[in-house]
Amino acid sequence: MPATTASQVTPAETEAVASPVPAKFRYATKTALSLTLAYLIPMAMGWSQASTAATTVMLIAATGMVSDSLQKGVLRVLGTMVGAVLGLSLIALFPQDRMVYLLAVSIAASSAIYLYNVYQGDSTVFMLTAVVTLMVFNGGDAEGAFLYGVERAFMTAFGVVVYTVVASILWPVKTADNTRALAASVAVGYRQAFERLVHPEATSQSGVDEQLADLLAGEDAFQTHFAAIKSGTDAVAAYLPEWNCVLSCYEELEAALVPALTSEPLHTVDFSRYIDNYPQLIAQVNALFHRVESAWQGQRDNSDIQTLEVQYNAGSLRQETHLTAAAVATRAELLQKIQATMADLLAALDSLMFDRAGFTATRTPRGKPAFVWLDRENFKTALRAFTTFWIATAIWVEFNPPGGFMFVTMCMVFIPLVSYTPVTPKLLFILLTLGFVFALPAYVFLLPQLTHWMELAAFLFGYAFIGFYVLQGPVSIFFLMGLFTLGIQNSMSYHFDGILLSILMFYLVCTVLIISVHFPFTSKPERLYASLRRRFFNHCALLIRVNTAPPGLPTLFARLRMGNGAALLAKMRSWGAMIDDNYFPANGKQQINTLNRACELLYGQLQIMSLRRQTFADNPLIAAARHGAANSLARLCHALAQNSSEEPFEQVKASLVGTEQRLDEFLGNDYLHRYDRAQLAQFYVYLNLQVSILASIQACGEAQADLDWRQLGDTRF
Repeated sequence: MPATTASQVTPAETEAVASPVPAKFRYATKTALSLTLAYLIPMAMGWSQASTAATTVMLIAATGMVSDSLQKGVLRVLGTMVGAVLGLSLIALFPQDRMVYLLAVSIAASSAIYLYNVYQGDSTVFMLTAVVTLMVFNGGDAEGAFLYGVERAFMTAFGVVVYTVVASILWPVKTADNTRALAASVAVGYRQAFERLVHPEATSQSGVDEQLADLLAGEDAFQTHFAAIKSGTDAVAAYLPEWNCVLSCYEELEAALVPALTSEPLHTVDFSRYIDNYPQLIAQVNALFHRVESAWQGQRDNSDIQTLEVQYNAGSLRQETHLTAAAVATRAELLQKIQATMADLLAALDSLMFDRAGFTATRTPRGKPAFVWLDRENFKTALRAFTTFWIATAIWVEFNPPGGFMFVTMCMVFIPLVSYTPVTPKLLFILLTLGFVFALPAYVFLLPQLTHWMELAAFLFGYAFIGFYVLQGPVSIFFLMGLFTLGIQNSMSYHFDGILLSILMFYLVCTVLIISVHFPFTSKPERLYASLRRRFFNHCALLIRVNTAPPGLPTLFARLRMGNGAALLAKMRSWGAMIDDNYFPANGKQQINTLNRACELLYGQLQIMSLRRQTFADNPLIAAARHGAANSLARLCHALAQNSSEEPFEQVKASLVGTEQRLDEFLGNDYLHRYDRAQLAQFYVYLNLQVSILASIQACGEAQADLDWRQLGDTRF
């Protein structure tokens, strides 16, 4: 997963959950040891370019994910080989046409960076491809170019192997255990949501909204985590049908519980008047939730699962309003669906946790897409990388800065780490300066005094440990740049002007990155947040239209954009938190967080509508009632995107007047006899979902009105 994804789990957080040693300490120790071995082993073998292997370790540790799977290591080696073959092939194709080669390699590296951002799994393989494609170029020197490229590729692959072996032996990360722990926490969240649903009097509406936001965030985190590890973790891949069933069941629980919790009319209905065995149904569902939690904890229950049928109080709904009938039908359908879902979930857990034979996969999760293709920031990052390459190349050709073509490579490689990430130019300079403050005294006073390889190992380990322990994620790279200015190798010759030139190169790289962050696209948090808000509501309107439109080519093209919503929400959270309220006092953190939470609830409702798209499309009552309704909700989303007046909302409110009368005309007085009970229940579920979506849109409008968008558009100075 790219480092620019806001929802990405940091490498330290992927460490095993059941260990007395703190996760940060384990992560820093493993990565520091890997970097130390990547230096010392090549030096002991007499190989050159030891720093290339160490750089590879640093890059994987900062941008990738720790795993106990050797499969990830193999894929990273393959990514290295692909980059080497691609880079050497371009050199062979254009041996005398340097500008044509540079154009081809800039396109190839930018494409690899684009794939690095759009892939939602462990995308380090694409980063390595981009890095090696650039590193095999020897600055235009034709003599020994092939051997130079092969040597660089070999040392990069060696760095991957060292990191993989250390990660697999020392405190191996049990990704399957982490996944089970995360899934168990999501199950607890659904159980708590059900308890609040059946006991609404104990909770305020604001408390329900906060719990829903946490529930949706937890479900999204689990889906994102599973998408990242499912293909590269052997213990998960061996039980993939069971895990797919778990994901599908969780999606069904979300689709059942979220609309029910956001529909206020349901809180006013006494369901025991209309459903004779309502208390028994509630007790049964609660027991199933507790049984699922026990299964995740390894406690096996061999008793058979009993499913209770809903027993209606005959004739109790004949004189009730349609909205009351809708509430009762929705609650009955919810209880039936939860029982069926929990039965499938327990069957999957029997096989997953206790290896009980006989499991047959009956569900396929919608899940998260492996690639998010049409995300605007990913396109911009690729274009930034391409632009930065040519800016750095022009500087290299005209001025030949320290480092030669490595200056261009560094500028290109760091773009995905600083483009649309919390790494600001100020932070970049601070981290580089800190790294050099550590490196310069070590170069002058410490390294010349080291006479034994164990002393050098202790120095390398300590320096790397500090960087990986104190700093998390991609920012650790910039601190560790100080280590690579030292030029550590077997035959050391100390020249103070040499290390100053290396430091100058990194500051030049930092200067180019600052230019790239603001050209050709802005990275100001307030501007980005306003743009993300507008795009999110336009995306919501698209979701509504796609899920109510007949199949066709436009619908197929629009579905390619369906995975962008979660990414937009993650970016809204990330960039909203970076808005400085000292410059924009009318837009405080609380108001921004309120809007973000309202947007999360709206997106969760729309995802549920997507999940039930086919079921709703096959219902003739829903098909007849849908005419015009979807367009009204989509128009409201467009109004929010344009930040227009309250007029569209007033028009929708006016159209809701007389809903009961229109339902009487639409269904007729004998609707309980003329329509199938299941179709009628689905119709009422659809009505409640529409009400929930409308309430969420209105909440977004109110939260948006509390922010001063004109002030966010002003300049800071």
